[in-house]
Amino acid sequence: MVQLETARDLATAMAAEIACFEAYIATQKSFSSAIRERDWTSLQTAMSIMEDLARAIAARESLRADLFERLRARLGCEAGGLYRLALLLPEPERSELTDLYRRLKITAMRARFENASAGDLSAGNRDLLKAVIEELFPEKKVRIYGKSGRALQSESGALVLDAAL
Repeated sequence: MVQLETARDLATAMAAEIACFEAYIATQKSFSSAIRERDWTSLQTAMSIMEDLARAIAARESLRADLFERLRARLGCEAGGLYRLALLLPEPERSELTDLYRRLKITAMRARFENASAGDLSAGNRDLLKAVIEELFPEKKVRIYGKSGRALQSESGALVLDAAL
C-alpha cells in the first residue's frame, strides 16, 4: 500500500531528524564546555558544527513536513496533528510514528533547554568580564542616563586586552 510506504518514509525522516537533534545537543554541551574551559579553538569548531547541524535539522524538518502532508492527503485526513493521522494507520506503523513523534518533541525540547543554558552561560561570562573591565579601567565608565533615570547602553571605545585576561 502507498500509505504504508509513505508512513515508513515519514518514520525514517523523523528518526533522521531525531539523530540530528541529538548530535546538536552533544555539540551544544561541547560548546558550553569550551566556554567554561576558555578553549577558543574548540569553541569555534563547536560553533561551526552547530551551524551545519542547524541546517541539517531544517532540511530534515522540511522533508518531515512534506511527508506528513503527503500522508495526510493519501489517508484523506483533512485536519489534526500526527496523533489523529496515526489513528488511520494499522497498529505497527501507528505505534512507531507516535513513539518517534514523542521522541522528536522531547529531543527538540532538550535542544532548546541546552541552548538556553549555553546562552545563560555566555551572558554570565560577558557580564562578569564587563564588570572586571569596569573595575580595572574606571576611566572607561561612561554612563549615559535616559529620561527614566536608568543607565543606557553606550558605545564603548576599543580596548585591547592581554590574552591572559
